[in-house]
Amino acid sequence: MIIIKSYRHHNKNDEVYYVEAAYPSKGSYSKKKENEKFFVENHTIEGSGTNLTGNIPLTIAVPANAIDVTVFEDFTRNHNKTLLQLSAAATGVGVATGLTVSIFVRGSRLPISATIPAGSTRAFQVENFEKLTVSNPSATTAGTLNVFIQKTFCIGCNSQNKKSNKGCCF
Repeated sequence: MIIIKSYRHHNKNDEVYYVEAAYPSKGSYSKKKENEKFFVENHTIEGSGTNLTGNIPLTIAVPANAIDVTVFEDFTRNHNKTLLQLSAAATGVGVATGLTVSIFVRGSRLPISATIPAGSTRAFQVENFEKLTVSNPSATTAGTLNVFIQKTFCIGCNSQNKKSNKGCCF
């Protein structure tokens, strides 16, 4: 089961705020004008479990010889900053296989690629995340990828930011 959590950031009076693009800091929140309404929202892709808290990963089975299996893909044009926590788990007693992940970001022709050895975890933070794929170089052993993704994005950019393709909220 895939769980996507969504949160909107509002103050107690339900006024919409955003973070200044130049340098986000504690004091850089500004109230938007009435004609420039947009907001920041989070989506979290995670697993579930009884009596578990924190970053609970979603388990993805990766067959032997799998090449570029899409794990998550964002089809929106919203500016985002995304945290990815990825682990390659051992598939059985004494059986382990490393996995290769590719993280695609908007505006870059080449993905960020990394091999995650079995039993290891890697974390990545990227801007304008589009897609995550996984490959299993083992010809005989299936692998397991544990995924936790938290994507913070902006909805409703003003017309100036849409034209310049700059982030509108952060």
